[in-house]
Amino acid sequence: TEINAMVIDVKSDDGYVTFTMDSPVVEEFGIIPNSVPIKDIETLIKKLYANNIYPIARIVTFKDSTIKEKHPEYMLKNRDGTLYESNEPGGQKATWLNPYNKEVWDYVLTISKEAAAVGFKEIQFDYIRFHERAHADQVDFGPESTGKEKTQIISEFTKYIVEQLHQEGVYVSADVFGAIITSEIDAKIVGQNYAEMAKYLDYICPMVYPSHYADGSFGVEHPDLDPYQIILGSMGASSNQLKVIKEGEHRAIVR
Repeated sequence: TEINAMVIDVKSDDGYVTFTMDSPVVEEFGIIPNSVPIKDIETLIKKLYANNIYPIARIVTFKDSTIKEKHPEYMLKNRDGTLYESNEPGGQKATWLNPYNKEVWDYVLTISKEAAAVGFKEIQFDYIRFHERAHADQVDFGPESTGKEKTQIISEFTKYIVEQLHQEGVYVSADVFGAIITSEIDAKIVGQNYAEMAKYLDYICPMVYPSHYADGSFGVEHPDLDPYQIILGSMGASSNQLKVIKEGEHRAIVR
């Protein structure tokens, strides 16, 4: 068909991997479910290649409800020592890895390398951020967070993970909130600096949901009713933001 690319979950929203990985770290962490969704990853990748379909591995980065019992030290915690939990659709709760913990970076990198090894051509990071309600008055981000803002640590992680994965011969992309393009407040809350992350990524994917924008954004009275103008305005703002990256320096392609 005309399909030329597929984004396939490799580390899912709950933290499990979707195919069996021959990795001591993955096995020790217990993130391979009893019944993996992808039974034969090699055959799947071969079929995609044979049909000229570009395979992209989606890695849910810091949202993770799988390893909290085996490695609670990796998790975001409230100031009273309990695990930080976010409310999810359907009344579910989710826990989050602490982006300030460098061991977490290598955990994510291990899974990403496994995806590269089986033939994925690109690693796409989702939830490469803090939960939007994880505020410092409630959450203990750990000693590594002293004097370092959320945007700084996410940008540092982005730089590190891109450098490491380029050595594996894959492209690296990331999903980011569309609202961070125009809202410094939102950027600081989730830790995503649009222009700074674009200095390292091959592709940056702003998620421009009209429902995320307040009435009056980009001169639109009700953004939900005029998605074209919201997306157009966001992409214009994106171009302006990325102008801070000097001509000739690396700049992510906006997708």
